[in-house]
Amino acid sequence: MKREGVLYWITGLSGAGKTTIGNCLYYELRKQYDNVVLLDGDILKNITDDGLGYSEEDRRKRAKKYALLCKTLANQGLIVICCTIAMFDEVRQWNRENNKGYVEVFLDVPMEVLKKRDQKGMYSKFEKGKMNNLVGLDLNVEYPKSPDIVLCNDGTLTVNECVKRILEVNINYSLDFDRDVVYWNSYYKKNGCVEAPSLFAEFVGEKLVKGRKMLELGCGNGRDSIFFAGKGINVTAIDASDIAVKRLQEEYNSDNLRFVCDDFVCSPIVFVEHYDYCYSRFSLHAINEKQEKEMINNVYNTLKEKGKFFIEVRSVKDELYGKGETVGRNAYKYNGHYRRFIVKEELEEQLKKSGFELEYSEEARDFAPYQDSNPPVIRIIAHKPCETI
Repeated sequence: MKREGVLYWITGLSGAGKTTIGNCLYYELRKQYDNVVLLDGDILKNITDDGLGYSEEDRRKRAKKYALLCKTLANQGLIVICCTIAMFDEVRQWNRENNKGYVEVFLDVPMEVLKKRDQKGMYSKFEKGKMNNLVGLDLNVEYPKSPDIVLCNDGTLTVNECVKRILEVNINYSLDFDRDVVYWNSYYKKNGCVEAPSLFAEFVGEKLVKGRKMLELGCGNGRDSIFFAGKGINVTAIDASDIAVKRLQEEYNSDNLRFVCDDFVCSPIVFVEHYDYCYSRFSLHAINEKQEKEMINNVYNTLKEKGKFFIEVRSVKDELYGKGETVGRNAYKYNGHYRRFIVKEELEEQLKKSGFELEYSEEARDFAPYQDSNPPVIRIIAHKPCETI
């Protein structure tokens, strides 16, 4: 079963052959994988049943809903084939930025061919004045500017040939989620034993109420999760390292402690629950700025009112700052390991923009000494305010 989710977004005007090619692609992929989903325009309309019409504004709203549904399925490891007109640049750009595996297919068919096919009778109705708001005629079209593949499906290629060419497209998976999985799996194979809780966990532990729910983002070897569970907190701990998570699942089995291997930035399953606390120690600097914004927004949405967000993270004042290969703003790969160093004021501002209120924020040494190192570290506590009516 293919582990990474993929979205095949097949677009083109009415009559371009989207559903026909999508169906054929579906059955071809089913020969190898059992996690394939086909969504064409008619299926999607029945699912959403949103009452939207066919004006440009309504089509744009509908296309955004389709894109979000596809991303939700692909995030859970499904291969999604979506056949839709959705001729909007902003939707396709959103797809490319928000899907880890994405293939954009444009079926470019001359208008004279579409009118001859006229499978649904739309073009003839338009010409007789019995229909309006038809994409490509009286509705604006934003043709794809950088699709992964363009197929002139005017009859010169068979459906099987079109599908073969689509499958030949190299899928460039985003490595955002598993950028350091190899590194961390290797690390936890050698350093799997659970240590005493971190100083930050002890600091946070004094502020928790027994029986409440916590989400830990990037639990590593689980030492802080185990500590919180021991204090009577119901903990869901998430990490990208399958080696670490599998070991923890085998060694620790209790009603109030659950370990999950998933993406702590945008997991559609983990973030659907609601928590009293979210704990992030040394996980924010393992992701890029765009992911940081997405993760903070997801944390805000998943927390209950008055829920607290506890953060400890490396600072730009760290002695390791600037060492290794530059791979982004304040981001470096050093000794095979990615780190992004945080500016305290920028993180505070990002939290406020997402709706959080700050309770505590400090940058100092002695927060996280390790062996001979004692770098400046940022600690922040933020909370989600109550909604005002």
